[in-house]
Amino acid sequence: MAGKDIAYTTRNGETFDGYLAEPDGGGQAPGLLLITAIFGIDDEMKELSDAWAKDGFLVSVPDIFWRVMPGPTADMEKAFARYGAFDQEQGMLDIEDLVKDLRARPRCNGKVAMLGFCFGGLYAHLGAARLGIDAAGSFHGTRIGEALDETPKIACPVSFHFGDEDPVVPMDEVAAIREAYAGRDNAEIVVHPGATHNFAMPYKEGYQAAAATASRAAVLKCFQSM
Repeated sequence: MAGKDIAYTTRNGETFDGYLAEPDGGGQAPGLLLITAIFGIDDEMKELSDAWAKDGFLVSVPDIFWRVMPGPTADMEKAFARYGAFDQEQGMLDIEDLVKDLRARPRCNGKVAMLGFCFGGLYAHLGAARLGIDAAGSFHGTRIGEALDETPKIACPVSFHFGDEDPVVPMDEVAAIREAYAGRDNAEIVVHPGATHNFAMPYKEGYQAAAATASRAAVLKCFQSM
């Protein structure tokens, strides 16, 4: 991996682990706070983070489940258990600290985007609504439909991507998300035909290369507009 393991400190002095991937060169770059799927920071997430760093972003990847069950896991039962036990409001406090941490890093130019995979999609949406981030992206993000009342607070560019065969994010939820974001020139809610859950994750069942490539290109364009 091109990145390195790091430690974060919360506003209350607690510490937890994460991963940082830096772009080439020594200059400043926009920050990208990546919120993982329920599997955590596994090798797949590290490789994906390294790829975003190669595109010119300073990528910060927190062990977002550190309060519940830290570390990566491939055990579906454990992954879903910590997903269910995650405290959304405490998580948002941690994410607020993470945004501040990323903006304060010497290589960050002050701009910060948030990118969510699956579980992380809701938090990219909420980060855009509450934390003043500069762009938000999501691949097959879950539970965004639960927080659409916060959409009017979002002004930054947004690029959210879904599969029309995803059983975890049904099309009626995607339709509601589209309606909530309707009329915004800087927001795109895209449905990829034939794609199911995890279409953007190359090591997971459900990966679809065409949807992964198209959605990533769209999110990259969104983030480059910051």
